[in-house]
Order: sequence, then C-alpha cells, then structure tokens
Amino acid sequence: MNYRLWVGVVLSVGVAACCTLPTTSPGEPVQCTDSVPVRIVKVVYVDVAAGANGPVIRPELCVVRSGTVVLWRTAQDVLDPFELAFAESPVDPAHQRGAADGPPKDFRSQRLGRRQEVQIIAKEVSRESRIDYDVRIGSRHLDPGIKIMPR
Repeated sequence: MNYRLWVGVVLSVGVAACCTLPTTSPGEPVQCTDSVPVRIVKVVYVDVAAGANGPVIRPELCVVRSGTVVLWRTAQDVLDPFELAFAESPVDPAHQRGAADGPPKDFRSQRLGRRQEVQIIAKEVSRESRIDYDVRIGSRHLDPGIKIMPR
C-alpha cells in the first residue's frame, strides 16, 4: 500500500471515530425533553432537583410515547421523598400493582439505591394526551406536565 494512501486511510478512520456521536442502548434512560422522542426511546427520566428557590422539575413538560417507562428521580444521595399527584392517571391499570380500584393518580417516591424514584409506564393513547400534575416535596408544590403521544 502506498504511504500517502495509508496515511489518508488512517486519518479518515480517526476523524470518523472522533466525530461519531455515542449512542445509548434502547433500555438506558435518557433525559426526557419537551419534544416527541424517536420511537427507539423506551425509558426516560425527569430530574427532581434542588433549585435556587426550592425544588424544580426538569423538564417541566415531559413528552413521551405510549408504553414508555418514565422515571422521576432525585440526584444520587438525595433521599428526600416526594409525591406526584396527576389530574388523571397516566398509566394503564395492567401496568401498575394494586390497580383494582382503577388506574392510580397519586404516586409516592421510593428509595431505590442512593436516590428516590417514581416509575410509571405511560398509558396507551390514540391521540395526544396532556396530563398536568403536582409534585409535592415537603411543603412545596410544583405544577409540571406530561404529554403522552401515540406510539
């Protein structure tokens, strides 16, 4: 192989390797956003974080597709519990334990490792469904929302 050709191949491969964006596997949680995620996204998280004037939710509007696992979670080593109270249930009864009385609307966080979490599976919808909810942390109430889109 010609020396110039070999150097060109090595540089091309190196540039391609350094410029390729890392991908996440379908089972890894990604930060929820306020835009419709690609279909491959199956697990998202919403940060329940400390802010300058008290707790904040990031993002304020989480957009997911039906069947997506949504995790509301605190940062590592933040063990203060929180509650979610939805205007209507965001889940199908079949995906939640103890749903004999209908789909739940209120969820309490549970300690999972070194953080507090609430996990749901977004219900099946045939059209866009926005659901407002309250986050209760101590005496504070926040009013974010979730939008569920058809898969």
